[in-house]
Amino acid sequence: MAEDKKNKVYSHPLAERVLLKIQTTPDKATRAKMVQALAGLRHPWTLPILLACLNDPSDSVREKIVGELSSRNELPLAELHSRLQKQPWYVKAAVLKILGRLAKRDSVEAIAGVIDDPNVEVRRQAALCLGEIAAKETLPLLVKLLKDASPYVRQAAELGIRKASKLRFT
Repeated sequence: MAEDKKNKVYSHPLAERVLLKIQTTPDKATRAKMVQALAGLRHPWTLPILLACLNDPSDSVREKIVGELSSRNELPLAELHSRLQKQPWYVKAAVLKILGRLAKRDSVEAIAGVIDDPNVEVRRQAALCLGEIAAKETLPLLVKLLKDASPYVRQAAELGIRKASKLRFT
């Protein structure tokens, strides 16, 4: 989150203060309420804050953000794609959940960049995401994930292939 703040991506003067307040609030329930309140606002300056808050250490806070961002039509895919690089595993997994719910073919190339991630949850979410996109270009990636060392990734890849094709496993 500090990197986002350094880049001064927040054009609204209130945005930096809101983000700082969320980041410095120690109680995750309070942070979740703050994020929920922020999500209810439909101002352009709220989107960068919600994206930055994907770095929150709390699963429950991130899930609220994933739910909110997944329901927005104006999401910049390039911004989400960039968050699949050089981020903690839990940020990548949250972004993949959003991309899976959006199911945009434009995301396949960015998702392909994380199927070899060292984290099992990132690879599992990538498989689920590719299955939600369900395009023919996702099949080779899902087949590769079928050979993953983790049974969780293989199971997600199998589910993804079922969604993306008529192919069935017995």
